[in-house]
Amino acid sequence: MEDLYNVSPASLLEMLQGTDVALDRRLRERLADGIEALIAENRDLAVRAKRAEIERDALLAAIGRWGFVYDTDGRVIAGNPDDPVARALPGLEGTIRSPDGRPVPHGNLPVYRALRGEVLESSRYTLRESTGEDRHIRVSGSPVITDGGVSGAVVVWQDVTAEEQARRQMEETNVLLEGLFESLGDIVGIQLPDHTILRYNRAGYEMLGMTPEEVAGRKCYELIGRTGPCAVCATAHAVASKKREVVEKFVPELGRYLECRSSPILGPNGEVAFVVEQLYDITDRRRAEDARRESEATARALLNAPPDMIALVDMDGRFIDANDMLLRRVSRSREDLIGMNVLEVFPEDAVRIYRSRLQAVSGSGKSMRFEEMWQGRWYSTVLYPVRDASGAVTRVAVVARDITERKQGEDALRKRTHDLNERVKELSTLYAVSRIVEQPGTSLDEILSEVARALPSGWQFPEDLVARITLRGRKFETEGFRETPWRQTSPIVAYAETVGTVEVCYLHEKPEMDDGPFLADERSLIDTIAGRLGRAIERVQAAEDLQKSESQFQEIMQQSFDLIYTCYHEGGISYISPAVMRILGYTPDELIGCKCRDYVVPSSLPEWEKGRTKIAAGEPVEGLGIEFRRKDGSAAFLELNESPIVRDRSVVGVHVVGRDITERKQNEHLRQQAFEQIERNIEQFAILGDHIRQPLQVILGMTEVLEEGVAVERIREQVERINNYVRELDRGWIESRQVREFLRKHELA
Repeated sequence: MEDLYNVSPASLLEMLQGTDVALDRRLRERLADGIEALIAENRDLAVRAKRAEIERDALLAAIGRWGFVYDTDGRVIAGNPDDPVARALPGLEGTIRSPDGRPVPHGNLPVYRALRGEVLESSRYTLRESTGEDRHIRVSGSPVITDGGVSGAVVVWQDVTAEEQARRQMEETNVLLEGLFESLGDIVGIQLPDHTILRYNRAGYEMLGMTPEEVAGRKCYELIGRTGPCAVCATAHAVASKKREVVEKFVPELGRYLECRSSPILGPNGEVAFVVEQLYDITDRRRAEDARRESEATARALLNAPPDMIALVDMDGRFIDANDMLLRRVSRSREDLIGMNVLEVFPEDAVRIYRSRLQAVSGSGKSMRFEEMWQGRWYSTVLYPVRDASGAVTRVAVVARDITERKQGEDALRKRTHDLNERVKELSTLYAVSRIVEQPGTSLDEILSEVARALPSGWQFPEDLVARITLRGRKFETEGFRETPWRQTSPIVAYAETVGTVEVCYLHEKPEMDDGPFLADERSLIDTIAGRLGRAIERVQAAEDLQKSESQFQEIMQQSFDLIYTCYHEGGISYISPAVMRILGYTPDELIGCKCRDYVVPSSLPEWEKGRTKIAAGEPVEGLGIEFRRKDGSAAFLELNESPIVRDRSVVGVHVVGRDITERKQNEHLRQQAFEQIERNIEQFAILGDHIRQPLQVILGMTEVLEEGVAVERIREQVERINNYVRELDRGWIESRQVREFLRKHELA
């Protein structure tokens, strides 16, 4: 019976019909009927199963999925076995990879996971096809449970390659958009309709100086220190209109001009869900616009400032712009003139010429200048090419200047050109004479010779002119000089005395001018040269006299008995006379560059500083008594008379004349000692007279009480004799006082 377990019902029926007749006929009939019914039912089940498979496959195909049924060995028992996925799912190792790109091990394939009783829901895999391309699939699997055991597995897969590619493209797009969002130089923010900030891009956080955490959830106006929305708010307008709104405003808290663009994002019901706000810093643009407007105003002012007529025309001769001077000249308003053709303003023949010039400027790309007369006046006109961005000449600027007066002046100028050329020659000659005369170190004879050679260049016909200068019988002539009837002379006067003459002669006859063949200006020239020579002679003579005077002065200083020196604050002694050797013992070379103060005796320094103070104030000092140290160590007393040296209103040094009064000081010291001795003598005379008189009176009084005799008489004689001595002392005291008064009277003490 076990062999019959897997026998089909039709086979059983055949077996039944060939069995032994021992079976009951009715039983066989019943079995046959049952088997036939079973066969019919099997046929119906097979049809229904086939139909179910077709419906299943159609349903799976309709939803983009395909299913497979596997037995316990992982073989496909239902589905298309030729499908690459069906072939790959059981076990082609290395062809299926996980989402992270790693190969899926054989035991972890969806089939075997389902056969192990695991249920898979939407697991993603990558299938590498033979073409080298990747197919992305989503697999679901579940085990088939029969009698409590796994008898197979059902695996359903879906090709999600397009979805995966779209997802990856979306991720890449999101990354790109996020990068663009963050890298935008302008400020972009996302906020709710009530101005609550959701986020900014990096530029927004940098502008605010805040972090995302500090900004999120706050109102936009709070971030700049305000308590309420701005009076002009693009976001408020966008929420109200549900359209993109743009406003420009100045934000004083930021000190910038901003262009605010708010774009609403509508929800499913048409309400504003979010607002994307873009902030553009237009400070530079606004300032540039202000500068442009100011520049345009300045350009218009500059255009109208000159007296020239200025216009801008296109290549067809239509006016594009014009200044006020041109408008007044053609008697039209700016609105009327702009757009008009030059044919409507100027005569046709003039327009033909202008158009040819415009074409020439356009073709060459260079400016053109010309002069012409229009309506009785002369104009100097310049055509300047104006290029576009590509470098093509599309417009021409026309500048016309009224030069009528200049033309009239040119005629007068031409008339004076000859005269001016002559004056230039005369001035050149006069300059040459001045240069010769003022050149230092040139002798008088050299001056007169060079001036004589320079004279002909100043006259109208220099090639036929000769010159001669005479000074006290000496003559200085140009080559080939000879006197002719065509002669001009001027006296040389020095120290109010005529000392010579300057004369020029034409060798041949010339046309008659103001003064014979000479011009009136040539008379002024020869007189000026003669005057310059007279002053030069005086200067040279004065220089010679000054040199002699300086030599004499130098000799006097060298021979002077007094000490003479010059001392500067910066350089010290610059000159000192030889008398210093006699007075102080130093040679002049030893003291050059030294400071005078270094040789002053310390006891005289206070007096020396007083003198320096007066000199610094620009005041002279007289009779300054200073004691100097000699080279041998002794002292010399000098009486100094000093004068400040002033340059540019500042005292820079001092001139000093010092006289040696050492001997006089010594004599004064001796006289002072004698005077003091006289004072002491007078005092001693008075004391001695008093000391003698008193004892004598006592002695004389005692003789009155003694008896007369030879002794008394002898005593009286001696007393009288002593009194005579005292009277002599008194006379000496009186004489001493007279001597003292005499000395005082004559300032000898």
